[in-house]
Amino acid sequence: MIYFSVIIPHFTKSDTSLLERAVASVPDREDIEVLVVDNSPNKIDRHLFNHRSNVRILFSDNTKGCGHARNVGMEQAKGVWMLFLDADDFFTERAFQVFDSYRDAKFDVIFFKMTSCYSDTLKPAHRHELYIEKIDKFLKDGDEYALRYQWSPAWSRMVKAILVKTNDMWWEEVPASEDVVFSAKLGIVAKSIYADAAEVYCVTVTQGSITNTRSFKNIESMFDVRIRKNNLLRKHGLNRNTSVMYLIIQSLRFGIRPFLKLFYKALITGNLFVGCQNWFRTTLKISRQALNERRLNPRIK
Repeated sequence: MIYFSVIIPHFTKSDTSLLERAVASVPDREDIEVLVVDNSPNKIDRHLFNHRSNVRILFSDNTKGCGHARNVGMEQAKGVWMLFLDADDFFTERAFQVFDSYRDAKFDVIFFKMTSCYSDTLKPAHRHELYIEKIDKFLKDGDEYALRYQWSPAWSRMVKAILVKTNDMWWEEVPASEDVVFSAKLGIVAKSIYADAAEVYCVTVTQGSITNTRSFKNIESMFDVRIRKNNLLRKHGLNRNTSVMYLIIQSLRFGIRPFLKLFYKALITGNLFVGCQNWFRTTLKISRQALNERRLNPRIK
């Protein structure tokens, strides 16, 4: 019986070393399947992981992005639990010992702590800190709100496959922030969630990744996704919680027209002042994190 389906979307121009590192962090066991979904323009060798007994390589349309790749993986997944791993990240050494302890758990979603590092040097980074706070809040007072509605990344959680399939859930196929709406839907439909303080995942900072690439195409994608998330929360009687002001300000780098375009869209959809009480604190936190990461790794621009 397969208990864990690990889904890894992968995109590269040539090098597969990070993907190989990611796959190596998953044990070669018969109760674990690893689904590598390659959406690279030049497809990887389908025999790359022939030395493993539990890895399958699938291929997806390279024009449809990471969300489509994850969807292809979910369609093929046979496990009781789904685990999502980005190809430039990796699981910690004891991750599957922790996952095994929850194999028969009744929860729909289980969140875990993570760490972060620079992909090339493995020196500590700060990308994980915001999510650590959400775990700590749950463990301290049982507050589920931040985990259900403010945890956007796919990683560092176990998700019951039957929850995803019975609710017909799919990742958005957009240039950036494909995980935001899916994660909000997950928080809405999950009947029971839990969190554990164990560090199971290492998220990396890589120069040139979507997270560190601020083209207007990506900024607009992130903006539109956040509008859809806020609309989804409002539809279910929840407060809209995702500010778009930071992205509006970021759009100024590309001229006045992009700025006015996003400003107007936020205004007419009623999202311009969402989260305004946290603007200063959030902007300060993001700025400090960016400065720290540039100081520790000057190659990040």
